[in-house]
Amino acid sequence: MSTAPEQAGSVSKQYWRHTRRLTVALMACWAVLCFCVLFFARELSSVVFFGWPFSFYMAAQGLTLSFVLILAIYSLSMGWIGRRQKGS
Repeated sequence: MSTAPEQAGSVSKQYWRHTRRLTVALMACWAVLCFCVLFFARELSSVVFFGWPFSFYMAAQGLTLSFVLILAIYSLSMGWIGRRQKGS
């Protein structure tokens, strides 16, 4: 038979496991986006997107929008994880 403190500890561990997993996944996405655009900039310059080279577009606007999207995903996911934590 488990006690209330043991259950609270289990829920807390589960919360931090989900939070850590989300943070690692989003940081990996961020790193891949930054690395790929910088590493393949010459190759991406040959692709034209809305009249501009794709590498310029990604450096000027695309990565900024990607970072905002990553923040939105983090915020929505943390809200979902928090609501799920309160329901447990």
